[in-house]
Amino acid sequence: MEQSTLAFTALSWYPFSERPVIPSTWYMPAIGDPFFLFPEESPDGKWHLFGHSWIGIEHFISENGISWEPRKMVRLRGRSPSLFVEDGVYYLLYEKHNPDLPQFDRQRRSLKPKKISRSRFEIMASKDLERFDEPRLVLDCALVPRAGEGLKSMRISRPQIIKEGDEYRLYYGVSHRRLFDSRQKCSCYFAMATSEALYGPYVPYNGGEPLLSPDADDQWYNMAVGSVRVVRLSDGFVALQCAYGWDKRQGRSVSALVQLQSSDGIRWRPAPRKAVLTTPKSGWASSYIVSCDVNYKASEGCWYCYYSANHRRRWLGGSESIGLLLGKEPSLRRLKL
Repeated sequence: MEQSTLAFTALSWYPFSERPVIPSTWYMPAIGDPFFLFPEESPDGKWHLFGHSWIGIEHFISENGISWEPRKMVRLRGRSPSLFVEDGVYYLLYEKHNPDLPQFDRQRRSLKPKKISRSRFEIMASKDLERFDEPRLVLDCALVPRAGEGLKSMRISRPQIIKEGDEYRLYYGVSHRRLFDSRQKCSCYFAMATSEALYGPYVPYNGGEPLLSPDADDQWYNMAVGSVRVVRLSDGFVALQCAYGWDKRQGRSVSALVQLQSSDGIRWRPAPRKAVLTTPKSGWASSYIVSCDVNYKASEGCWYCYYSANHRRRWLGGSESIGLLLGKEPSLRRLKL
């Protein structure tokens, strides 16, 4: 299959199942922001998926991409993980906006002071996805314009690194917005920073002006941009956006998984197609589609998209789980059926 923006736009997407592949549990009521690796990309030939719970970044493994088992907690109080692979090293990138727990210093017999608590991006390296080195600071929210817009504390979120030529591009969300009717949190803007080195320093692109901002005239993201996952293809870039907008017919805020495209990864426009996924009327994903990750499995001629969605209940709180979408050329899907 040709990996082009035109071919991606022509894909037919369908849910693998009506149920999530990683459901929420009583001890993990919300698991979101998935990022995954195929067996051919991993060091042990297994499927790997990273996501975050209310405790921190969780690591899952699978033999088939459908039945997932929790492996271990990777980073306490970390959020929105993504992976960048270079020269056989796996770099785990994530957001952290809580201070680290104080650690006991055996020599001085005292607790070390807590580290910074501002929203920032950190990165850890590993060769086996089991042992990670000490985290290093990649970008601090204090350097990002609009990070504090409408908030008491500045916030940046959902980092992702893509290498374009000799340049490292760091895509991320800026600020947060609480939807007035549901109090759902979502990224307000989508921005980019660049660096000549993986560990930085990263400089916000175009003085920190967002690549995407809420657009009152847009059907999908007239309230907030939401999570955006970027993919490099042969002739440009595509992105899957979990956008937030107001639905006049339903009289409520809604979200949808929509496709964007760009020739340079900077100037984005809606793709000429219907939404990839909208929220169903009932079930585990009936409130909001929150985040996603997408990748192409060449051996199957199929795109995999793991996404998180939630079901908010007025009195009992909400739950967030991870589901799976499959994308194929319409002709291939018909042949299989």
